Amino acid sequence: MLKNARTRGFTLTEALVAIAIMVVGLAGSAALLLQTVRQERESGSRRMALRIATSMADQLRALRRPDGRAVLAITGIGAMVACAEHPPSCETERAAEWIRISWLADAALSLPQGAAAGVGAPDPVLPEYLISIDWPAAGGGMERLRLPVTT
Repeated sequence: MLKNARTRGFTLTEALVAIAIMVVGLAGSAALLLQTVRQERESGSRRMALRIATSMADQLRALRRPDGRAVLAITGIGAMVACAEHPPSCETERAAEWIRISWLADAALSLPQGAAAGVGAPDPVLPEYLISIDWPAAGGGMERLRLPVTT
């Protein structure tokens, strides 16, 4: 009869082993969940940066100077400085200056804090641009998006 009573339930050691296995499994699940949340946040930042960059690319394709050169006010050069050598382009340069200001405001609101966005024109004679967006990555460091645009 004593033998039958011993086999009926769990011993304290078996219960502790089962709890330890369950804790290890739960800790692994929690780590996996945290990794998934971090990756989703980074993916959201990449999607937003790409949306902002393609928005500027579309605006650059629609914006043209009469002489066919790059619109320099979009790069941060003042409109008056940019159109000094070619007065017929002043209206385009002023429009580009406003587009740049609103685009940078949109980027600042949409991207994580510490993000930087800009447009460069490697060769002012050609209507080619380089859109660049940098933002802090979730795990430290910086993420970077570079989008070349030819109009």
